[in-house]
Amino acid sequence: MSATVQKEAEAHVNEASSQANSITATPTSWKRRLLARKKIIIFTMVGVVALGLGLGLGIGLSQAACTGAKPTSTSTPSPSPSSKASIIQPSVGTTWDYPLGFSLTTSNANSSTIFYPVDLENTSANTITALKNAGHTVICYFSAGSVEDYREDAGDFPSEAIGNTLDGWPDEKWLDIRNVKVREVMATRIASAASKGCVGVDPDNIDGYTNKPGFDLTEDDTVDYVRYMAETAHNAGLAYGLKNGGAIVDRVVDVAQWAINEECAEYNECADWAPFIEAGKPVFHVEYTDDDDATTVSPSKLSKACAADGQSGFSSVVKHYSLDNWIVYC
Repeated sequence: MSATVQKEAEAHVNEASSQANSITATPTSWKRRLLARKKIIIFTMVGVVALGLGLGLGIGLSQAACTGAKPTSTSTPSPSPSSKASIIQPSVGTTWDYPLGFSLTTSNANSSTIFYPVDLENTSANTITALKNAGHTVICYFSAGSVEDYREDAGDFPSEAIGNTLDGWPDEKWLDIRNVKVREVMATRIASAASKGCVGVDPDNIDGYTNKPGFDLTEDDTVDYVRYMAETAHNAGLAYGLKNGGAIVDRVVDVAQWAINEECAEYNECADWAPFIEAGKPVFHVEYTDDDDATTVSPSKLSKACAADGQSGFSSVVKHYSLDNWIVYC
């Protein structure tokens, strides 16, 4: 408070006190006026003091801002969801097998093979737990772009979302991946994978737009679908892997933890998958023999399967088309 303001306030108080002492019988109305006057003076003094404090605080804060000092924050950053924090990221070069043509158990699993996709519907939670306890990384496979007549949830797909039959697979038809109900079924499958104990998912047949699905699907539709499933998987605490779909690698490598590719060496497409290796994410690559009864692989076939252009860093194997328990590692 300034000296001038303080003196004026004191003068008002002294004047009021003198008048009050000189009157012995003051009418009630005058007492009220005198009391009101005293209150006004007191409030004035309080206001002046508050103004002085406010100005001093404002100057102090301004000086702090100018010198780079900042008030201490009491807010706490929101933690990331624990489910997302636990999502696995396999390393480049991780060994793998693709045992979809037989029932994988701890008794027939290769102890040196780490990464195993297993069929979601046909593999029990107990088997998945046993495989994980044996040191394997177990993920759940399902078809995301087609309906298989023999699956338990085949009747959950609306008829308007079911398209043409897949070439070579008479019990399987393409799906309209834009359909809301189709996406709901996939979300349920992802939830089932999590409840069974799988640590990731392997959704197949996402590239219907490169075939003849019976719907006017586009590359953009596929990218949107992949991102939807990746987000759904991540929210469930599961990793997501891109299956085939080489044309969209650059657009979805950021949301996938690995890629699974079939026969990029055969079709000279391995370079399409290099962005995964560059991002520190594995490419699980399989080439197939021409004969499902083959017990060996010719040197030329093995050379092509294991050393194609753009294949550096891949986890490559050779298998029968039936994906039975036969494998040659590169």
